[in-house]
Amino acid sequence: MYKICKWSTLIAFAIALVLWLGFGGRAEFVASESGPYSPVVYISGWLALLGLATATIMTVGFFGSSIQRTVKRNAIRYGMRK
Repeated sequence: MYKICKWSTLIAFAIALVLWLGFGGRAEFVASESGPYSPVVYISGWLALLGLATATIMTVGFFGSSIQRTVKRNAIRYGMRK
């Protein structure tokens, strides 16, 4: 699961960055005061949001498993207290 999240995060951010900088998404967003924008702006925004969501899932999974290992180790080391 971590490999899928890691690669989807990297790919989403890379494509969003290419669309945003390479295909004029930033220039269009800065130049106009309000929408509607071209699909390049919206697609790059949604891809960046997808990258943030997968990075969040990956972070929560990492820290959750780390905390779970610590709890198990402490239960073995110090015994179960009631």
